[in-house]
Order: sequence, then structure tokens, then C-alpha cells
Amino acid sequence: MTFKQWWVVPGPEGGKNELRSVDNCLPAAGEVRVKIKASGINRGELISRPLMVSTNPKAKSMPSGIEFAGLIDSVGADVQGWADGDRVMARASACHAEFTLVEAAALMEIPAGLSFESAAAIPNVFVTAHDAIVTQAEMQAHESILISAGSSGVGCAAIQIAQYLGAKHVIATTRSSHKAAALKQLGATEVICTSDANWPETVEKITGGINVVIDQVGGGLFAECLKTMAIKGRYVSVGRNAGRDAKLNLDLLARQQLSLIGVTFRTRTQSEALACSTRFAQDLLPAFDTGLLRPVVDRTFTLEDLSQAHGYMQSDQQIGKIVLVT
Repeated sequence: MTFKQWWVVPGPEGGKNELRSVDNCLPAAGEVRVKIKASGINRGELISRPLMVSTNPKAKSMPSGIEFAGLIDSVGADVQGWADGDRVMARASACHAEFTLVEAAALMEIPAGLSFESAAAIPNVFVTAHDAIVTQAEMQAHESILISAGSSGVGCAAIQIAQYLGAKHVIATTRSSHKAAALKQLGATEVICTSDANWPETVEKITGGINVVIDQVGGGLFAECLKTMAIKGRYVSVGRNAGRDAKLNLDLLARQQLSLIGVTFRTRTQSEALACSTRFAQDLLPAFDTGLLRPVVDRTFTLEDLSQAHGYMQSDQQIGKIVLVT
């Protein structure tokens, strides 16, 4: 039996999508096979595309997608606690497809009452935000946090997590002021438009100094974020959507005794990445059952419409996640 699976393949102008028909394999020991019902798309899928030019000898074709929600279809040997038909979600690989194989240890039960589309909007962004806020920055209740790109998938998750954990000020940034109302509904105490040249001063006046910055933008926004920070503040670089190069005022770094923390899943081992998901599930998964946390789905596309979904993401219109429905 074969099934549909999206791949990213090298092209003359960078990586491009290719829908393939691949063989459906049985799970190995410790694995399960999942019939995917929905899968999220993520901006990182687009940022790496320019490097995948045909002339780059290191560019290799790879399956697309890093998170899913679906039904267990087959259980491998030595798997305990899971059975055919269980509703599951996870961070995994090759998820823009009709089926995928995943380690049973990576699975999370879909919270009661959530659709597959909603569940597919949880694994990557909530695990990423939880790791940044709780594990890396060690944010404490009553501290102030700044979350850049608040309307992104990670941004919407981070706003909710910070509010849930009792942050005193949850400041979300955006380039689109019309998104402010939606971000406040998620838990942002203030929404700051970064098109205002004096926005760091505004943040400092509101908060007296930011203890934790969760930044997904980088580039020119990096230096501006640092201006908002309190003494012994922790800056966590989650994404670099505006560029990987930035200016650093070393005097500001020293004077404020700031900690700069970089995170990525690309250089984590499989066990390290799995630990991030496990910590998230232990800390926060029950809050989805009670409705204190919720996935935010902006729009869905069919599996076949991956390119259109990526185009919509590049328009920057969304608030929350974009999901493919199988």
C-alpha cells in the first residue's frame, strides 16, 4: 500500500514542494504508525528553503512536516500503553502526509473535546514556547515578559503560557495594530506595535523593565528588545525571521547583567527533543482539558494545498497556526 507524502527537494531557486507516493511500512519495535488527520505548518519550513538550491552539494531531499494529530493505525513490538484507534498528537517527522511512523515515547493523548485540527496546532509551538519560557528562561510568577511576533503560532502559545504561569506583564509585539484585540483575548496585558520608533521606551514605562524576552524575530529587533530589559533579564532567541545578524551593545549587556540564550531543535539530540515534549506534557497538558490553554487555528488547507498554505503564511495575515487537513 502506498500513501501521499510531501517532500522538500532542491531546486534552481531553492527548496520546492514535491508530493510523492511512498510505501506504507509497518512500525518497528517501539514505534507506532499513525493515520494523520491534521498537521501543522511552521515558518522554519520556509526559512531554510533558500539554502536548498540545486547547486548546493549539501542540499538533500527530505520529507516535510514536524507535527501531527491523528489515530494510531498499527502498534509495533514492545509498545505499551497505546492501542489502535487512540487519538494522539506529537512532534515528529514526515508529518505532511497521510501516514507517519513515530516513536511511541513521543506521543501525547489529544485532550478531550479537541478536534484533530486543533490538536495539530499544539505540539510544536506549545513545546517550543514552554521550553523557552519555563526551561530556558526559568520565568517566575509576577515577572514581566516580552513576546515578539505575538500573532505567530509560538507567540500565541507563549502569551497563554506566560499568563497561565502568573506573569505580571505579558507584552506582545506586532507589526499589525489590528491584531491587538485578538492578542489581548489570549492573555496579553499590552500589545505594542514595533512600527513605533519609541516602542522600547513605552515598554519600559509600562513594566519598569522586562525580565524575560522570547524573541522570534532577531535581526534589527534584537537590539530594540534588549533596551527593554531589567537587570538580570533573560533573552531567549527562538527564531530569527528578520535575519541571523544583529548588533549587540556590550555595555548594555554588562550593565544590565543580561543572559543571552539561544535555542533550536536542529542541534538537539532525539532524546533531548523528546525531553522537551515530556516536560511540556507534564506541566501543561492538563490545562487544555480545563480550557485554561487552547490551540489557536487561523485557517486550514487540504493536504494537497501545502503550497497555498505556505503562501498564506508568507502574507503574515494569520493569528496562530495554519493547519493541513488530510
